[in-house]
Amino acid sequence: MNLRRLLAGGLSLTVLTGALFAAAAAPSSGATATPGEGILCEPGNGVYTMSATTGFETMPDGNSVFTWGYHTPTHAFQNTAPVICATAGDTIRITLTNNLAEDTSFVFPGMSNVQADGVDAVPQSDATGRVTSLAPVAPAKGGQTTYTFTADKPGTYMYESGTDSRKQVEMGLWGAIVVYPACHATGCNQAYDDPRTTFEATREYIHMFSSVDPDIHSAIQLGQPVDWSTYSAKYYLINGRSAPDSLSPNNAAWLPFAPYGSMVRVRPQDPNGGDTLPALVRYVNAMDKDVAFHPHGNTERVIGEDGQPLDTIGKPDNSYGSFLVDIGSNRTAESMFTWTDQWHYDPTTNPIPVPLSPYNDLIIKGTWYAMSPYLGSQGALPPGVTQFNQCGEYYHMAHNHALYAATNYGATFGGQMTLIRIDPLGGCA
Repeated sequence: MNLRRLLAGGLSLTVLTGALFAAAAAPSSGATATPGEGILCEPGNGVYTMSATTGFETMPDGNSVFTWGYHTPTHAFQNTAPVICATAGDTIRITLTNNLAEDTSFVFPGMSNVQADGVDAVPQSDATGRVTSLAPVAPAKGGQTTYTFTADKPGTYMYESGTDSRKQVEMGLWGAIVVYPACHATGCNQAYDDPRTTFEATREYIHMFSSVDPDIHSAIQLGQPVDWSTYSAKYYLINGRSAPDSLSPNNAAWLPFAPYGSMVRVRPQDPNGGDTLPALVRYVNAMDKDVAFHPHGNTERVIGEDGQPLDTIGKPDNSYGSFLVDIGSNRTAESMFTWTDQWHYDPTTNPIPVPLSPYNDLIIKGTWYAMSPYLGSQGALPPGVTQFNQCGEYYHMAHNHALYAATNYGATFGGQMTLIRIDPLGGCA
């Protein structure tokens, strides 16, 4: 089986998907995943404390990689940094304690009037005029700095180290900021100040992309010089996880260093014209390469980039539907996602004009397939099988279309890959 060719062609076979992912989607302890949980915002109500520290990430192939991240009140160590959520107009205050052996800092691209310990957070220089940091630092080995700013515009943003950024962002010192419009305080669920960006409140997701070169990380752990000209990433992460770990739920006990899941859960478009609110997917790319993220089976409508809406009332509509959502290096985007094109299949009024394969031609494993091609329907189960998916939902892949990024140390079907779950119109119990 040529998996690379199947991926490139837009593979959407739920049977194959289940066979490849089900065995690793949950730990051997028997704990079960609850996909599609949405964004997990860091508690704090605008006031946050983080300690930069070191730790290890365990990859799906068993390798343990030295990395940097943050200790927070909710996690002893995590990578990526906590997701900070705010409403436009909120003041954000982050106190950073630096337990690393070198200086570090925070910068907040897209935010204005940032202050560090009460003064403007401007680039720092040494006696020769050489810039040493893009912001005032928290000094090494216990130093502390407090950063404040007003989150004045809705959108999706990054925050990251402004000190030796290539090294420190690679090591994991970065995160995402989600700013909702002011009406969020009174109950609206919009991405921007426009009711046309309304999304279903329980179906909001974030995909934060990063990469890891374990040789670079090992050299930093051992205090050796780093040759960036030899950089070659071997792991590609969504929300600090590499597939199949990306399918596990938020705060999975077996992934304490990476608390954020990435499975997206959407509804189909109502064929009778009823309202079906879309899901909202936020994208953040901390890599030095673009990400072409590919949701199988449907397009998404990109409605914003870098904290700027692409469609504003009274101005030309620059939003666009795309089968590949392109996110540039150090950039962000938002897309609306409603499932179309599959609700109209009906075994009586619109049968699929080909016979379905018999059981002995299918790979049957896991709980991802309902033995029926019709959304919301479940077919007869094979002998000896007692349970498949919950209610005839679909599962489709979503992955970085640069196929080297859909691998774990070169092994295919890993990396920046997750699943989209499509629930029937009436939902699941």
